[in-house]
Amino acid sequence: MARYKHTEAESGQGMFLTVNLKEQLLPGTFEYMLNELVGTKIDVSIFDENYQNDEKGAGAIPPRVLIKLISYGYLKGVKSSRRLEELCRNNVTAKALAEDMEPHWTTIADFISTGGEKFKGIFAQVLMYCNELELIGGQDYAVDGDRLPSNASLEMTGKRKDLEKRLAIYRRMAEKHIEKHQRRDEAGDNSEASEKRYQERQRKLNKKIEALDNFIKTMKPKKGNGGKEITSNVTDNESAMIHSPKGYIQGYIGMAVADSKKQIIVSAKAVGSANEGAHFPDMLKNALSNVEKAGVKKEPEKKPVIMADSNYFSEENLKAGRELGVETIIADGSYKSRLGKKEGKTYRAEDFTYNEEDDNYECPAGKKLERTKTRKISGRECKLYKADAGDCGVCPLKEKCVKSKKKSRKSGRSLSVTENNSPGGIIHEHLKNLNTVEWQDKYARRMQIIEPVFANISFCKGLNRFSLRGQEKVNGQWLLYCIVHNLGKCLKGYNKGKGYA
Repeated sequence: MARYKHTEAESGQGMFLTVNLKEQLLPGTFEYMLNELVGTKIDVSIFDENYQNDEKGAGAIPPRVLIKLISYGYLKGVKSSRRLEELCRNNVTAKALAEDMEPHWTTIADFISTGGEKFKGIFAQVLMYCNELELIGGQDYAVDGDRLPSNASLEMTGKRKDLEKRLAIYRRMAEKHIEKHQRRDEAGDNSEASEKRYQERQRKLNKKIEALDNFIKTMKPKKGNGGKEITSNVTDNESAMIHSPKGYIQGYIGMAVADSKKQIIVSAKAVGSANEGAHFPDMLKNALSNVEKAGVKKEPEKKPVIMADSNYFSEENLKAGRELGVETIIADGSYKSRLGKKEGKTYRAEDFTYNEEDDNYECPAGKKLERTKTRKISGRECKLYKADAGDCGVCPLKEKCVKSKKKSRKSGRSLSVTENNSPGGIIHEHLKNLNTVEWQDKYARRMQIIEPVFANISFCKGLNRFSLRGQEKVNGQWLLYCIVHNLGKCLKGYNKGKGYA
């Protein structure tokens, strides 16, 4: 018969191991750097005012422990407070960062949800360290937003009329459910299991009915930019219904401005709005302020450049960039159709020549577009110019000018001109610049600056949804992820300075 070596596990014999927690953090790793920076480069004393236990009460978990634990968890794709608590028990690296403490998940959740304003201070300190390592160029920036669902029900979204209809549906469902149960009860068909299922389903329906009813009674309809009512949400009314690549979601847009040198995030904010473009001026102003406070040296003779996609194209955003002294390169909705060789492009408004004396336009074929009437578009006065249908019908350039052949025969080419897209207007000048090779080359860098940032946060670090409700709480969670992203960029420079790389 075969003989095998005896193992201690068979007899249940225990083993006593001496573990030095500091030795579990290996030089050259992210957690080693994190452990050293928190308390030296990152001052967490700003959290002290949250605690009132200097004379009475139990001792609190130190904020440095929570910051290190949450940052490590987010780096590893762990965002649940319960799973972060488990890390302290089951992961020796997390145990070392938590200094052998095991904070309860409610403590972790409370710290994340209430630290929004304080996280802004941590974000600023990390930026200063990034500048020490010369990771911020301070010249070229790109802005964009990551559309993520939050802890809000898409089912409980709608305008007042929609919510009232849904409430009526839930009430009918509850009544029919009761009637069905009574019929089964009279027939003697209800078992203990079916009774339990009935009670559970009825409890959920009553909970939805109560929530909807209370919300409708106190709701103030939200208004959009045009003054019309937009959708509200019962579970988190600060979130918004947003169109994402995966369809409509109820959530927030995590916005970020990234520097081109090492893709450091210099401004971050989560917004509960479907229109991220409206937040461009604040994001730009905040980015410039943060870079200045971080001590980034800039070339005085060069203007900073910021790039954004067509979601940000508006007169207000172009004006904001001009007022802040920034070269603003924002693509318009038809930008892609104008790319490529000159002979393959379609004609846009900027390709028509304005004759101020006769108040008309001349098309690339030399025909006139005469002023016809004035109308309003989105509340702004707009002048309409039209070409003769006969001229467009026989024009050799009509395929590059008028999309529809029927339209060219019936009405000809038309131009709608507002004050700002008329010659000399800010939009007109911007579109002319967008047609230049210089601006197109600059704009081509936008994706390689900002998109890897969102790929790192969403894919590598696993942020596929916000786990909190409310603008302030979600913004705090987004800031924490941006802090972890920036710290990850610091690792190479930190190791080089310490001689680990």
